[in-house]
Amino acid sequence: MPAAATVDDMDPRVWRRLPQPLVDRVLACLPTPAFLRLRAVCRRFYHLLFSSPFLHSHLLLSPHLPFFAFVVPSAGHLLLLDPTLQAPSWSRLPLPLPPGGGYGGGSGFSPAAASAGLLAFLSDASGHKTLLLANPITRLLAALPLCPTPRLSPTVGLAAGPTSIIAVVAGDDLVSPFAVKNISADTFVADAASVPPSGFWAPSSLLPRLSSLDPRAGMAFASGRFYCMSSSPFAVLVFDVAANVWSKVQPPMRRFLRSPALVELGGGRDGATRVALVSAVEKSRLSVPRSVRVWTFRGGHHGGGAGSGGGGAWTEVARMPPEVHAQFAAAEGGRGFECAAHGEYIVLAPRGPVAQAPTTALVFDSRRDEWRWASPCPYVVHGGGVGGVAGGAGFRVFAYEPRLATPAIGLLDATAPVALQGMHG
Repeated sequence: MPAAATVDDMDPRVWRRLPQPLVDRVLACLPTPAFLRLRAVCRRFYHLLFSSPFLHSHLLLSPHLPFFAFVVPSAGHLLLLDPTLQAPSWSRLPLPLPPGGGYGGGSGFSPAAASAGLLAFLSDASGHKTLLLANPITRLLAALPLCPTPRLSPTVGLAAGPTSIIAVVAGDDLVSPFAVKNISADTFVADAASVPPSGFWAPSSLLPRLSSLDPRAGMAFASGRFYCMSSSPFAVLVFDVAANVWSKVQPPMRRFLRSPALVELGGGRDGATRVALVSAVEKSRLSVPRSVRVWTFRGGHHGGGAGSGGGGAWTEVARMPPEVHAQFAAAEGGRGFECAAHGEYIVLAPRGPVAQAPTTALVFDSRRDEWRWASPCPYVVHGGGVGGVAGGAGFRVFAYEPRLATPAIGLLDATAPVALQGMHG
């Protein structure tokens, strides 16, 4: 080709002559959003969505996308934030909840956790809970068996792999129709290599004494353990899945924390996941300015009995600059904020006065030690709603990677009809 020639698109004569396996290999390396745009090019590209060999290749070869999913009451869709751009961008994705299960509608399901391209929704009705897993890309839905212990508003943790699912439902035990206590946790384990592969509920585990869990805070997962916050006073609860035992770790501060959140930092396909604590810090002494800080936890925890102290150490790795904190504090107004981490990115979204949808979001790039604001979400209209829809529960934010293939959901027989508690349609 002459040096002076410029070609914007591949010559179709060349493209047509490429072997089909090579074309499929190229398509398998595309990010999920890029492939979804290309699926309309021809019928064959579209049918790759139903090809098991292609989906397996795409799962292995496509790049990791550290997106964040904002689940908004009654919106019927997710708001996706891509933090990798210098100006983080927004997009929209339909939410495949069944009829009568709309979040914020007073009955049905509420968002609880996310992992490996799956979102988990917990039934709102008190009693034996149903945990529903959804892949918004493929619109697959599957439910875990009913939780064995009746609960009111428990805290949920989810860790999914290509062929495994671990889910923890903790706290808010219904000891009577009118009373709850944080006594126990139930763990569901499903693995393609186990018997039965469709999974089972393990024996209940006892929470440490005087635990006080916040279901909105969720859980973080790293190295076979779930981590969640307990308040009054603040403590970090650690659940060793293999040992089926809970224990406590002291946070970097036992007081002066506000809106603390445990998140999974790092990880992806190239690195190990670290547990990080993100919190506003407000001390009465003027010598310590108000700020938002990030600590990471280094292991050494061996999990004694329930309620025992654990080892390990916290290291402060970031602190919000004063000028950024002034803007963030003005947006937050003391109402708290939603927080999640994905890869090397942490997103903090202030809760608004109406708290129905995110009006703004702050992104922290831990690799570059850089704080930057996302552009205003174009799908949020005046009054805090999305598309003019009102709701009352408040938005949630989760780490979310759009995936064409989430084979773990097949362990639950995603094609079979399931009677779901709390659904009224």
